[in-house]
Amino acid sequence: MTLIEGYVVLYKWYLWMVKGCEHPEDGVIAYPRYSVRTGSRIKDLRRAMEYAEKLGVIRYYECLKESLPILPLNSIELVLDPFNRTQWPRLPNSTVKFLENLGIAEHEDVGLTGSYLASTVITGIKPRDIDIIIRNRDLGETLYEKLKLLRASGVAKPVGVVDEFYGTDPGSRLKLLRHRVLEGVFNGIIYSIRILSCKERAKPRCIKKAKLVTDQLTIVEHISPYVMPYTYIAEGEELGTVNVRSLRMRYSEIPLHTRLSIANCRLEYYMDGGYSLSLDNRECRVRVL
Repeated sequence: MTLIEGYVVLYKWYLWMVKGCEHPEDGVIAYPRYSVRTGSRIKDLRRAMEYAEKLGVIRYYECLKESLPILPLNSIELVLDPFNRTQWPRLPNSTVKFLENLGIAEHEDVGLTGSYLASTVITGIKPRDIDIIIRNRDLGETLYEKLKLLRASGVAKPVGVVDEFYGTDPGSRLKLLRHRVLEGVFNGIIYSIRILSCKERAKPRCIKKAKLVTDQLTIVEHISPYVMPYTYIAEGEELGTVNVRSLRMRYSEIPLHTRLSIANCRLEYYMDGGYSLSLDNRECRVRVL
């Protein structure tokens, strides 16, 4: 079953958002986002983990040396495929024009996810913004250049308000949003676009050991700043040169020379050699200096 970032699944009266491209063979890493019974949205990671704990799906995954919400594949009740347009709801004309202006309205590797896709199951949801998934890297790179031009011309503007900033603080979240073109506002439409480095699920790169670290970093090189997983090279005061990665969009497009204060983030040593710093664990806190 091809379940990657952007897919939405139904399990035990909740709609879950699949995270990333790397998953166990018998399950999928996903986080609850909407209650089907109430239509309410689970806004932050802490609450999502609490719900996952209550539903009994938190499992220690030896390969990643971490406890994660992992849904058993054979128990998933419904799959919403963001790339299957027969599962899309009817989109407002303004949203259709937005996709047409970007040149992605009809492309098979363009998916619709988030609240719009969830609204096909929970009719009470009133989508506020549009979440797009791109699973074609070349298309994503072309689109990224268009988004940069739209921002530079003032047609698209940065998002100016945040209502969820788990893992960082409101000021840092806004500082990062100011530079990000993958999230923005176009003619009143709030958009979020994720460009994936995969088309199918894959087995994760297993971790030999991990430890929590605290340091101050400076971003010195872009490896993959706008394609998931977002990856950089940084210089740390204690860690020295380190590869930094994240699946969270809030850490995409971090400008060069940005200084970050990190606390309790995971330094991961891989079975096949090498190591990297992850900004995605629950304990990790990141602040822009």
